[in-house]
Amino acid sequence: MIQHTPYFSYAFSGDALVDTGRMRTSNQDEVVLCPEEGFYAVLDGMGGLHGGGRTSAMIKQILPGAIQQAIAGLKKEDSPPYAAELLAGQVRMISDTIYNTANKGHRAGFGSTLSGVWLTGRHAIFVNLGDSRGYLLPRYKKKIRQITRDHNVAAILVEDGELTREQARNHPGSSQLTRFAGMTAPATPDVFIQEVHPGDRILLCSDGLHGMIDDTLLPHLMRSSRNPTHVCKRLINEANTRGGRDNISAVYLQISTNKYKRHG
Repeated sequence: MIQHTPYFSYAFSGDALVDTGRMRTSNQDEVVLCPEEGFYAVLDGMGGLHGGGRTSAMIKQILPGAIQQAIAGLKKEDSPPYAAELLAGQVRMISDTIYNTANKGHRAGFGSTLSGVWLTGRHAIFVNLGDSRGYLLPRYKKKIRQITRDHNVAAILVEDGELTREQARNHPGSSQLTRFAGMTAPATPDVFIQEVHPGDRILLCSDGLHGMIDDTLLPHLMRSSRNPTHVCKRLINEANTRGGRDNISAVYLQISTNKYKRHG
């Protein structure tokens, strides 16, 4: 189904799917779909915390209202950097609220990753805390680009040259998060501003997907159908075929080649 929002210059289509995986008995992943606002997110409750699943479910309820607050702020200044600042502020507020009400003063029991994208103007603004990822696959490119940065110990070792990206996939540090929603306040979400064009594709996913499927395989799967629902199913099925060790979530968006709706 083609979606339209007054905040984004292009029409787009998308869908999402969450799966328990083959090794888990419960699901702590959540997806947030706000097509009228052009906002989507993946949340992965931290399995090592007793309130991980409750945290992702709570954030799912809070995020749509937070995005409405960010949209209200755009009336003051409609620019990508300001939109990114507004988005980061709302994510920070959610994380700090979780910390101050549930985690402060004792061992953290509530936490979740958050990877989201906000379509505004002619840009996709990515935000993340944790190791759920946001990818961009440009229309005419063979390689996919990971836009977000993993907030875990393994990613730090990769940046320091002590591990390769492939080695990091199975390293114990890949499960040790350095940032997450519910972290010690003030939270420090990353934001990334990316110009997008008709035909570009966007993927948000938890580590239950990117931990199972190598980045080199993602472009083929994302281009395997014009139907976003079919793409999500194929991504989930592939992750399960390769082991399905964790809960799996995917949000897939495609920017329409239709003429854009607005200017700005």
